[in-house]
Amino acid sequence: MNGMTSIEKKLIDFIVNKRHVLFLLLIVLVGAVIRLAGRNYMSPDMLYCLIPWFDQIRDAGGLPALSAQVGDYGLLYQTIISFMTYLDISPAYQYKMLSVTFDVALAVMVAVIYRDIMLNGISGKGLNHTKDQGYNRRVLFQSCVVGAVVWLLPTVIVNSAYWGQCDSMYTFFCLATLYWLRKDKFVTAFIFLGLAFSCKLQTIFFLPFIGTYYLVSRRFSVLNVLISVAVLWLSGALAFAYGRSLLEPYTIYQNQTLDYNEMFLNFSSAWVILGNDYDALEPFAILFTLFAVLAGAFVCMRNKRFFDAREDYYAIAAWFVWTMVLFLPSMHDRYAYSLDIMLFVIGFIQRRYLKYAILSMLISFYHYGHYLIDERYQEPIVLAAVYLLAYVHFSFTLYKRLKGRESLAVGQ
Repeated sequence: MNGMTSIEKKLIDFIVNKRHVLFLLLIVLVGAVIRLAGRNYMSPDMLYCLIPWFDQIRDAGGLPALSAQVGDYGLLYQTIISFMTYLDISPAYQYKMLSVTFDVALAVMVAVIYRDIMLNGISGKGLNHTKDQGYNRRVLFQSCVVGAVVWLLPTVIVNSAYWGQCDSMYTFFCLATLYWLRKDKFVTAFIFLGLAFSCKLQTIFFLPFIGTYYLVSRRFSVLNVLISVAVLWLSGALAFAYGRSLLEPYTIYQNQTLDYNEMFLNFSSAWVILGNDYDALEPFAILFTLFAVLAGAFVCMRNKRFFDAREDYYAIAAWFVWTMVLFLPSMHDRYAYSLDIMLFVIGFIQRRYLKYAILSMLISFYHYGHYLIDERYQEPIVLAAVYLLAYVHFSFTLYKRLKGRESLAVGQ
């Protein structure tokens, strides 16, 4: 038989013409298959915490178990688990399906942020391409690729599909908070912030940036914080119906701060270099972190135009998050999850930041592996030193960029 058949030609034409869509579908499929392969992996957290909590809630009748605290998660997560107990599905599968669902949401949120930056201008130039349909299509495809990359990040896959953790949940809500805050949709932004706090106390890493943006932009009232407080309180509505204290959503997190009396735990904290003397270093670490974020806020208050460019807005947010996770005491391996995502967000826009994203993710992946495979903690001093130097270099890179924009503004 000479040459291709007509069916082959049509198939190849279809593949060539739809290559962009097929490429994205392939990435989604690969990510789904890798996650499916981890469905039966039982992490230490799953064996010793999540499944025992599930069993305890189920044995107490499901929703009636909300009358007492089970585990150390917030009331929203305990409420979700209570509903899960009524399904005849493996608890491990349910935990992982919940987290993977938010992996999808997180990937979409990153794609939305990327598209917003690319369509509405970079570096404060005020470019607007929304009427250029060709450019719109290219940006839409690029945004989907960016979201697909997040879907395939090793730490994102391992965190949800293997570890069974839910860091994608609060990170999604935090990114949504930043996105809507930049859009001046303050009610929406603070609703998402409240949802983030309902998922994880680690949302606190974003507060210094939000506070700085409040001082510099003067676009919203501090009273908007009450929206987040109300959302966090409402996350315990069903638990209140079963007799829980009205202050429980807040006291749970207060108690969490007392759980780990160590400076670091399987994480390349800056304090790895000095040692793990919690009693001696904990007050100093908190004061040092406070000083660092106040210094960052002081620099930002020098010129409100630092926030004009959308990629600078997210880069400054990443700096505040990195400062918090690097210098606060009692940081764990997964606490840099939101930082890794933030660094990739700005790395997709400005390649100068991509090296920090890759380094941060690799260090996180190293700690993930040691905990999940060896079931032991590793905090090498060399790795902590590299992480600290990367933070210092990132800080100077960002500062030089902001100073350059300040000089440009003065020249104008």
